[in-house]
Amino acid sequence: MKKHASKLLCTLSISALFTPLALAQSVEATLAHPHQNYGVQAAEAFKNHVEAATDGELTINLVRHGALGGDREITDQLRLGELEFNLPGAGGIASIFPHAQVHSWPFLFTERSVFWALPQDPEYMQLTRDELLDASGNTMRLLALMENSIRHLYTTRGPIRTPADMQEHAIKMRTQAVPLHQELFEALGAAQIVTVSAPERYSALQSGLIDGLEGGLSSAWDAGLMEVADYVSLTGHMYEYLWLVSNNDFYESLPEAHRQAVDEAAIIATATSNAISFQDDNEALVLMAEAGKEIYVPTVDELRQWQDIAVPAARNFIEEEVPESYIEATLAALERTEQRIAGVKGSTTD
Repeated sequence: MKKHASKLLCTLSISALFTPLALAQSVEATLAHPHQNYGVQAAEAFKNHVEAATDGELTINLVRHGALGGDREITDQLRLGELEFNLPGAGGIASIFPHAQVHSWPFLFTERSVFWALPQDPEYMQLTRDELLDASGNTMRLLALMENSIRHLYTTRGPIRTPADMQEHAIKMRTQAVPLHQELFEALGAAQIVTVSAPERYSALQSGLIDGLEGGLSSAWDAGLMEVADYVSLTGHMYEYLWLVSNNDFYESLPEAHRQAVDEAAIIATATSNAISFQDDNEALVLMAEAGKEIYVPTVDELRQWQDIAVPAARNFIEEEVPESYIEATLAALERTEQRIAGVKGSTTD
């Protein structure tokens, strides 16, 4: 009897090494993400890889931004540890980290390949990660930068070919709640800058509270804004990243293998967002044309008119908001990236 009892105790002890411990290692985390298709797909790619790579020991719950509040509220939740991961645009970062606005410098990027490749510069990404940690009081850790949008103009009056047309049509512009964006369109001749939330854009255009707004093609189409805006100007005046960030204490509390899974998932989410943003923008442009919208592609000379006003206006603002050392680091990394991309292009023609 004692022998059988000893075997039973041994069996129970061995089982205890596995089941309770496995349960104790299970961790849940939440990722807040935007509603756009590319943001949803990037979040799902992140979730799928983390859960697969950790055998379900780290599970990711997905929630859309609107369910948690505005940009600032969600950022505060992440910093306080009430949220583990977030995928905001510049508006959700700039209030804590003004450096982010340097990427919104008008006409900083001239092509998508360079825009996508800049975050692959290890030295620059490490600097940006360190600067964000410092600015956020060691609470926000940067995991990745991925495409949010290439931004164009949409108006109820037009067409808008040059900044002079903005003035002629007295365009009341809605911009994101990012100071650089607001300063920029004041310089470009907007009659008024109007701040309304994203859900209010449609009714604001419909009522005439605003005459124009700017943003990505797929975002404008998916939000139904082209039902009330008839003119599209493909200015490509600004490229914007999504910032995949984590609460730093949570990230550092994870076992090394789980941190590796998160880092890998960030790379996969980036590739997903970039590819789907490109695809969705192309599809949206076709749909706009089929809907009879007037789509205008500025000439080289007309683009120069936008640049001549936008670039120096933004420089003055950025130099007041962002440390000179970070501006210089960004421009140096951009030059390295452009050279790297040019080298890749050159190798394909040899």
